[in-house]
Amino acid sequence: MDNTLIPPAKARVSVPVIALGIYAVASGYLMSLIPLMLSHYNLDTAIASWLASSFYAGLLVGALSIEPLVTRVGYKHGFALCLGVLLLTIVVMPLFAHTAVWLVARLVAGVAVAGVFVIVESWLLHGDEADRAKRLGLYMGALYGGSSLGQLGIGAIGVGGMLPFAAIFTMLILAIGVLLFAKSEQPESSHSTPLSLKQISKLNHAAIIGCIVSGLTLGAIYGLMPLELLNRGIAHDDLGSLMALIILGAMAVQPLIPALSK
Repeated sequence: MDNTLIPPAKARVSVPVIALGIYAVASGYLMSLIPLMLSHYNLDTAIASWLASSFYAGLLVGALSIEPLVTRVGYKHGFALCLGVLLLTIVVMPLFAHTAVWLVARLVAGVAVAGVFVIVESWLLHGDEADRAKRLGLYMGALYGGSSLGQLGIGAIGVGGMLPFAAIFTMLILAIGVLLFAKSEQPESSHSTPLSLKQISKLNHAAIIGCIVSGLTLGAIYGLMPLELLNRGIAHDDLGSLMALIILGAMAVQPLIPALSK
């Protein structure tokens, strides 16, 4: 009787990574586009900070509540559903150029984007533990690389009219198509127990403070820096390149983190 152990098959994660990369291009363009196009829709540029805050509030809500969706519909369909909700918020914005509508749209978009992050990260963490670092490296590369590439749309596509929204809409449709029609392997959905506030309070306080500071910084960069650069007379082509460099800088730091943490 042969007792040779057969190692578990390595999960193929190309489909979620490709879909994430396409999403990241659209999202990177959208994040910098919103504060720049407020004046094109006769909206006060002072609401740029509120739109960013609304989006990040949605991220918080989504991160705390997305788990039942994954358990019910699975990773692939949950990912596609979150992208679909994000797509709907983008359709609403140019059709109803009103402050309240845009604030609600960005709140809902934040919930959907939180779902994207939670689902993809959970998807990639399943499988052979030896390959987790590699899979997470692909995740970070797709996310940062796509986001930086999306910034170039500010100069290449522009910030006025319906064309920017049409380009973002098309990219999200493509990402959904990859998820629904490309062959992929996904882990089985399982119930997970959320952390209580008491358990969260016992986590490493330095890590929690670091997350808070990181969130404050990212919110200001994505929500306000494009508008500030525009107010300083930076052309759209250069503005997109500067935003892309910021994200590429963050990407370049990632390999140093494991060494520094030791």
